[in-house]
Amino acid sequence: MSEAYAYQPHPLLRRRVRDVASGVEGELMAVINENVSAVAAREYWMDLAYIRAASGREFSTSVDNVEAATGPSGRPLSEGRDPRPGPHAQPETARGRHGDRSA
Repeated sequence: MSEAYAYQPHPLLRRRVRDVASGVEGELMAVINENVSAVAAREYWMDLAYIRAASGREFSTSVDNVEAATGPSGRPLSEGRDPRPGPHAQPETARGRHGDRSA
């Protein structure tokens, strides 16, 4: 039985995605072609997507279950911006909306 794994390219790598089977959202970390058979005599290979959820734990699902996560506007969050907050992110307060002007 061969245990070679092959990383696969995917357009949503490092983007916010949703697992349609569970509804869980996270960041697509990798797509790997893996042997998922339970019996060594008969190998079954498929592409598995590894998603890192907000908890920090990764889980796998079929790559066919992965779709871009969408924001309130219906557009995928991965279009045009990084959905992960960073140190530069400002809270949506009067100060955050108007800079240094008082509310």
